Amino acid sequence: MWWVGCHGGAGTSTLARLVGFGADFGAAWPALTPAMPGAQVVLVCRASASGTWSATGAVEQWRRRAGVSRMTWLLGVVAVAASPRRPPRIATQRLRLLSGWAPQIWRVGWTDDLLAVDEPTDIGIPPDIEALRTAIWHTLQAKQKGRQ
Repeated sequence: MWWVGCHGGAGTSTLARLVGFGADFGAAWPALTPAMPGAQVVLVCRASASGTWSATGAVEQWRRRAGVSRMTWLLGVVAVAASPRRPPRIATQRLRLLSGWAPQIWRVGWTDDLLAVDEPTDIGIPPDIEALRTAIWHTLQAKQKGRQ
């Protein structure tokens, strides 16, 4: 599974470390060759106006297969809080729109303690990250059963 950022600073590397599976692929769709197995992708964005705008563009690329291999499966989009405050209305509206296009939308809240550590796992696993891990794991298991 690949964590793909919809923009720089989305939080892919932090999520990969905290969730404990998948790899940070940066801010580009995996480039697959016919000989490679398919890629399962979770897009990551910040829950801000610009972050959700980037997520909208990334999901639209996947839907249209514009530069995205047919062997790439989108598991969902994670919207990471951009601050401890409530997200702006435009971000919430865009995430609602994306919920009709992407298989799943998951939200991760702000974790102030992450600002003070070099290694994200030093703070333990926040409850919303644990819930995200469980949700994605179940999604991966369901996909695998569907292919057998």
